Amino acid sequence: MPAYRSLYTYAWDIADIGVTQFVDEVLAMGITDVSLATAYHAGKFIRPHAKNPPRVIFPEDGVTYFDPDFWRYGEIKPQAHSTDAIRAVLPALLQDGRVKVHGWTVLLHNTRLGTAFPQYTVKNAFGDSYVYSLCPMQTAVFDYAVNLCADLTHQHAISSIVLESPGWQPYGHGYHHEFAQVATNAWLDNMLGMCFCDACKASAKDKGIQVDALQTRIQDNIKNYLALPADANADQAASWTQSDLLSDADLLAFISMRQDRVTQLVAEIRAAIPATCELAVIPTVQRPTSACWTEGSDLKALSEVADYIEIPFYEPNANRAIADAWESLRQIGNPEKVRAILRPGLPDLNQGAELGAAMTGIQALGIKDFAFYNYGLLPQYQLDHLAKTLKEST
Repeated sequence: MPAYRSLYTYAWDIADIGVTQFVDEVLAMGITDVSLATAYHAGKFIRPHAKNPPRVIFPEDGVTYFDPDFWRYGEIKPQAHSTDAIRAVLPALLQDGRVKVHGWTVLLHNTRLGTAFPQYTVKNAFGDSYVYSLCPMQTAVFDYAVNLCADLTHQHAISSIVLESPGWQPYGHGYHHEFAQVATNAWLDNMLGMCFCDACKASAKDKGIQVDALQTRIQDNIKNYLALPADANADQAASWTQSDLLSDADLLAFISMRQDRVTQLVAEIRAAIPATCELAVIPTVQRPTSACWTEGSDLKALSEVADYIEIPFYEPNANRAIADAWESLRQIGNPEKVRAILRPGLPDLNQGAELGAAMTGIQALGIKDFAFYNYGLLPQYQLDHLAKTLKEST
């Protein structure tokens, strides 16, 4: 099987120049696959090499880039993008047939749905709702995620579906106008990222976890820290997290419960999509990847129910990217189960030979499949640098 060399992209960037010209361009770069956003969240993006307006785009929030079959869905239903030409990109790309197409599908990071269904969002230890994060412990949310994937893959013969955000979003999210005058750290973010919605608490009680006491401890941890006239450094925060996991059996059991739920969701999606469509999971937005447990991801367990784990090795230099790949493989065990995603531009591997060095070092670990982020966001000179690196790596 040829190596996977995919370029992440948005439908609006392909529509900007047309499918034929886009495919001509990426094939000339050495790209063989395209990871197209088929369900996506809100944002604000600058398009450095756009041919047509807008130069700065605000995507429609939480919509699909295909036409959903609504009969497949229960209480929670998706909303399609409002522009016919944007929704037409996926079938046109498949019809062109010169590149393999992968459906990059954002599942539970959806502010539009969170706003419409606040009862199904993540609730922190104080009961505050995070509207950008649907909770997978909620049955309606779980069903929506399975239905969305089944809908996409039964309508369109994509080569694989790439799942993003199958679990709980972290507290530090980048929500628009997100603001604080408190210095953040990984320990505080983890405390604020735990979900105590009714479904999570009911599941915890079923497993014998003293969840009410755990919720109170986490409330106290947060309140006491926010009253402290000092800020924890990164190494202190990391040690506090380790200490909590070693000393608090209920916290550890609660985290394991979350991991089991995400693995269950991915397994259900695998069963619901066609056998001809492979399934890849982006396990985390955390750096390094080993922090994926904070979102409910278990790398080893996910690798056993999915075809691939597609990992963003988003690091500022090759050394860190290679080290992260090594640690990820230590957990997964099989390099053939891993696809690597690299960013050949700011804020990551944008300096000289770093991209090539990262690819060479990761390949030396046995990982042969690579994707690159993102066609519309990278300046043209970075796309040219990617093309040059790909040619040198063959």
